[in-house]
Amino acid sequence: MPAPALRSLRQLVVHPAAFFEERGVAETLPIAIGLVIAFAVALAIGVALVGSMLAGAIDATVTVDNPDRPPEWVCEQHADDPDSMFGDGCDEPETVERDVGPMVYDAATDQIPTLFVAPFVLWLLGTAVVYAAGRIAGGSPTFGGSLSLAGWAALPEFFRLTVGLVALRYVLSDLTITDPEQSVDVLESAFAPIEPAITAATVLTVAWQWYLLTGGLSVEAEIPKRVAAVAIGVPLFIWFLITLA
Repeated sequence: MPAPALRSLRQLVVHPAAFFEERGVAETLPIAIGLVIAFAVALAIGVALVGSMLAGAIDATVTVDNPDRPPEWVCEQHADDPDSMFGDGCDEPETVERDVGPMVYDAATDQIPTLFVAPFVLWLLGTAVVYAAGRIAGGSPTFGGSLSLAGWAALPEFFRLTVGLVALRYVLSDLTITDPEQSVDVLESAFAPIEPAITAATVLTVAWQWYLLTGGLSVEAEIPKRVAAVAIGVPLFIWFLITLA
């Protein structure tokens, strides 16, 4: 990373108010948009990795209905009729054994489209919160500036996502689940030791967002930092409680 970029990153982390004052909050909107898009992609990849890790930790099979066999009522009516096309497949077994691992992976990856959209929805909600906080605090934020600040709030989320993936990798690397019915209890027991790390990562993420948004809102809304800290701290604290629930 070039030296100017490193200095800018350091300024953003250490003195966010100075960073936004030099560049203008609304003027950094293209970067903020890039951060939201990048986080949405990272979240989708992270879900796929979680599904892969869970699938690798499960060594078990489960009995499921055979998807290649027609429904029972169809077979009862048409199985003995050689001229009926509806009886095809009725000689297949009613159930088959399936590996649980691939099923878990498929279930996880099915959530990717929804989770990919989630950061964009939260971005819009965050924009409304930032704008309202600035107005309630007596400032004059713009929509573009509020949109930019809400996008910058995605930056700390990369930290929380990374910690979560590393922690899951640590737990699941030596874990083997052979009984699907006990998988929930086994996973809860395995995850218990890393819960403090996940909680700590959440606290640090929200604290970083609070510090970042406080500096940015004080510049964007032209209000004192202490006022911006309270204005943005209240909704962030509520969000923090929701994430811990």
